[in-house]
Amino acid sequence: MSKQSWRACAAAWRKLHFSSPHPSGTPSTAAATSSSSSSSSSSSSSSTRATEKPLAWLGLLGAGSAALTFGTSVSSTSPSHCYYETQPDGRVDRLKRWSKRSWHLKSGASPGFHLRSFHPFLEKYIKTFEAGMAEDERGASVLVPLCGKSADMTYLCDQGCRVVGVEGVQRPIIEFKSEQRMRLKEFKHPTMLTMEDGEWKEGTSFQPAETFQGAKPGWVFKKGDRGLGYYTDGPRVWKGKANCGNNRKAPLQVLQMDMFDVTSDLIKVATYEDRGYFDMIYDRGGLESIPPEARAEYIEKTTQLLKQGGRMLLIVLDYNQDKVPIDPKGKRSAPPPYSLPEEEVRKLFPSSDWDVRLVDKQAEITGLSAGNPFFSDVDVKEVCYILTKKSASGSVSGSATGRILAALFGGAGAVAAIAFGCYR
Repeated sequence: MSKQSWRACAAAWRKLHFSSPHPSGTPSTAAATSSSSSSSSSSSSSSTRATEKPLAWLGLLGAGSAALTFGTSVSSTSPSHCYYETQPDGRVDRLKRWSKRSWHLKSGASPGFHLRSFHPFLEKYIKTFEAGMAEDERGASVLVPLCGKSADMTYLCDQGCRVVGVEGVQRPIIEFKSEQRMRLKEFKHPTMLTMEDGEWKEGTSFQPAETFQGAKPGWVFKKGDRGLGYYTDGPRVWKGKANCGNNRKAPLQVLQMDMFDVTSDLIKVATYEDRGYFDMIYDRGGLESIPPEARAEYIEKTTQLLKQGGRMLLIVLDYNQDKVPIDPKGKRSAPPPYSLPEEEVRKLFPSSDWDVRLVDKQAEITGLSAGNPFFSDVDVKEVCYILTKKSASGSVSGSATGRILAALFGGAGAVAAIAFGCYR
């Protein structure tokens, strides 16, 4: 384990025990407040929250055991560091790659992963996907993470569903608004969201300042309706309705923010889904775009917003990853999308928590092989799964007990590694 890794662990330990939380609503902690909010959901019990610090201690030991046992440490060139950029203030920017590369195109152009029409798998399996999910006449609620400007959202509305998409980059939301203008109503301007006194609310927080005092994450310096100073600059929610014909309209809303920061409490305040969780999740192009090191966290963040007994329609790509190797410096445009073979999917969604059904597999539909030179000689399959959430946790990390045991075994591994002289 390198000296840098030990320093990182020491820094994390100091931060855990000696850093006091800043008052909410101040510019310097807007992003930190959002991050702390994202690490818990309203569905977590008070006993789970009470174990956060002990788990953090054990988690540090577990992380140490992994590095010590295998004689390796996370380097600055690992994919998660390349695709997710750490800012000087400690925040993680997961959106820069998408805004600066995938969506940084000439006007009228779209990324290769965007489908202009709805996905054939969604049309083929929509009845199976939504059967029995709606709890009342309003229709089932669907979360669409990393939604981009997908036409699948309006298709879901046509089938009687209520939709909330999550997209961190503004451009696809603006283009979705333009391209679906004949279908969308009220989808004109976003509503700002802010956290004050530990609670989300609609509106903008303001900190007066006579002069510019430097960039503050999550805030913008300007002269607004409350004077000169710093105003919160997100997250935002775009609220609208899709015109589905026969005088029927279905709610369609898009949260403009990082999916990793979405919480149940925020969902309750910002969207029509006042329960704070959804009946279904539709993930096409989401999980397959996440670096392997971050998949578990992504799944935990998304599926904690799915009700017990709820379903996920998951569409991923399956190909030989060795033919499109992961660039350790993150400079190539591909991957993503990453390969997710069936074995990996079943590992991410264990049978103890999920009923996993592979319902279809065929040659990829998006034209990736033809449009991306990295995939020109690669056999790419598109695979469709329908997953049903069994347990109350439904996340990769499992129950609080499971997390504790995992951390304990990780700590034991660290002690054993040190005992056997594995440090290097």
